[in-house]
Amino acid sequence: MAFISLIIFGFLSFANAQYSEQPLKESSHDLRTQIVLFSVDVKSDSKTLMLERTSNEDYFLRLKDRGQESIKKISGREAVRLDREFASKFLKCQYELPMIEGDCKVTLRLMMKGEVQELCEKDDKKTQEVIPFLAELVKRFSP
Repeated sequence: MAFISLIIFGFLSFANAQYSEQPLKESSHDLRTQIVLFSVDVKSDSKTLMLERTSNEDYFLRLKDRGQESIKKISGREAVRLDREFASKFLKCQYELPMIEGDCKVTLRLMMKGEVQELCEKDDKKTQEVIPFLAELVKRFSP
């Protein structure tokens, strides 16, 4: 009797397992492990440049350009240099260069450690401060 109930139980378990849902694949891109040190949105070109750090202390430059994405791994030393240079330009634009009064069209959005700064079309001095740095970053993604 026990043998028959064991066979019936096994058959029902097998039949039930056939209709159970398979688990969904897990994403290997867990956002909790990546910290964005800085990012720049170029509104006119629909580009976003970011410097990211993973929990393993790996550094990546990411370029999102009209739906396409490119990633370049860089050394820690280079990442620190870029982070410092960006911070210098961000702070200079925020505190040292004059702000244009009135309404304006935003061309660049700079983000650093939770702070956001929007540069307008009329902010020539601020734009000229940031553009060479952006050109250097974009050049890294050229073949």
